[in-house]
Amino acid sequence: MDIQDLVAQDRALRKSRFLGGIPSPERPRRVILNTDAHNEIDDQMAVVHALLSPELKVEGIIAAHYGTHTDRDSMEQSYREIQHLLKLLGMEEKVQVLKGAPLALEKPDVPQKSEGAEFIISCAQNSTEPLYIAFLGPLTDMASAYLMAPEIAEKVVVLWIGGGWWPTGGPEFNAFNDWMAADVVFVSGLSLVQYPRTTYRMMRVGVAEMERFVLGKGAIGDYLVSLFKTWRVSTPSPREWWVYGDSPAVGTLVNPEWGYYVELPAPRLNPDLSYRHESGDRKIEVCVEVVAGEIFADFFRKLEAFARGL
Repeated sequence: MDIQDLVAQDRALRKSRFLGGIPSPERPRRVILNTDAHNEIDDQMAVVHALLSPELKVEGIIAAHYGTHTDRDSMEQSYREIQHLLKLLGMEEKVQVLKGAPLALEKPDVPQKSEGAEFIISCAQNSTEPLYIAFLGPLTDMASAYLMAPEIAEKVVVLWIGGGWWPTGGPEFNAFNDWMAADVVFVSGLSLVQYPRTTYRMMRVGVAEMERFVLGKGAIGDYLVSLFKTWRVSTPSPREWWVYGDSPAVGTLVNPEWGYYVELPAPRLNPDLSYRHESGDRKIEVCVEVVAGEIFADFFRKLEAFARGL
């Protein structure tokens, strides 16, 4: 396959997966966010970006767990962080917040039932439009919803920030927190767009950008900067930038042209997070590159307008 074939495939995939072309305020995409919001600082920016985007109709936000290695009640921590973001935005009454599963799957055929999984099923079943679900953490709630109601696969497009590099896989935080759920989704009938580690690490923002475009942009802007300053000095080697790795899922929902995609055979995920490639017809789409500058510029522009009350 030469470069022209790859470009043609990329364009065809964008048209087929992100149905109806680029969204607009008149034709917003139906979106659910699933986020382990308290785990780090990139979820917060992605959630705010989605909520400030008229191209997206955020029907609910599901709090996800991030394992038990740092917080025993990690899902509850995420739930409180989502509520805090909504309060800073003055949107407490505008968006539903639901609790996802508190723990990872224990068996590949037994769901972790939660109000978040039930919400996914209800939203998928009660609409004739595609439902886009952006997973910014583990896939526990998606795998559970699918196990409970596999027929929703016809209505749902899953966007997952997670998984190691291609074609080998490897260590990656979101996959680590529920490798079994990721494997369930990989082999399911769900339409899946994966943003692996090599792709989402393209989303880097430094001190200068945060101070120029986020600081002073209302209570929410100041909060995002405070998180940035706290986290960047908490690492063993303090740095002047941070990876906002959850932003590609939201950015490419706003505009699919900001991502580049390749259709690949769906792998299986091993417990050590490596990929196991088996013969089969199941295909997924892998976002191999994002236009980070455009995604961040869109967020900065919308944050500025929000702060000015426009």
